[in-house]
Amino acid sequence: MTWAEFQQSSSSGDGHTWIVSIQCGNGGICSEHVECNENGETGYVHDVYMDGVDVGDVCVPADEVDEVDLAKLIVREFKRIAWPESHLVVQPPGGKTLVNFETNFYTLDKVAISQEVTLANQQVTIRAVPTTYTFRFGDDTSTRTSSPGRPHPNLDVTHVYAQTGTVAVSLDTTYSGEYRIGNGDWVAIPDTLTVAGEAQDLQVVEALPQLVLR
Repeated sequence: MTWAEFQQSSSSGDGHTWIVSIQCGNGGICSEHVECNENGETGYVHDVYMDGVDVGDVCVPADEVDEVDLAKLIVREFKRIAWPESHLVVQPPGGKTLVNFETNFYTLDKVAISQEVTLANQQVTIRAVPTTYTFRFGDDTSTRTSSPGRPHPNLDVTHVYAQTGTVAVSLDTTYSGEYRIGNGDWVAIPDTLTVAGEAQDLQVVEALPQLVLR
């Protein structure tokens, strides 16, 4: 691939992420680079990556040399990874609650999750941190909070149903991201992503007084 062909591909809007990474003459941390010459113009050999896959080399003119922008690939990977949904717990248990009664909602899934990937020949750790929870109560109401809720008796996220019936409740989790290359410092990812939780049925019933004979 020539430098002109790379520029055409990377700016074509073809849906792919194109980047170049300067090739090291010593094979490790770049203290020297591989020189090249194209059409009488001196430059340096770069690896060409399409969506994170090495697809060849290109001779980049010396005045246009730029180190690889890993951030674009990392954000793409952060959004591509299948981060887990949070498990929603409802109290009282058993799939039933009472009308005009404080029903409690929470999740125990509140810790950061890390995954390691290799991008542009670099070892990258991407970490997803749950920062916001959207509890959907199934009656066209919801609450968005930074709290994962707490189990009884320390009620935090509760809802009172005004009518009986069956509702579908769920929990969406919004993750913030951060990454580090090798053993470097953690860097925040500017984007967030939301993982929708699977809905579960909850019956809202009315408590009826019963005569108990002793």
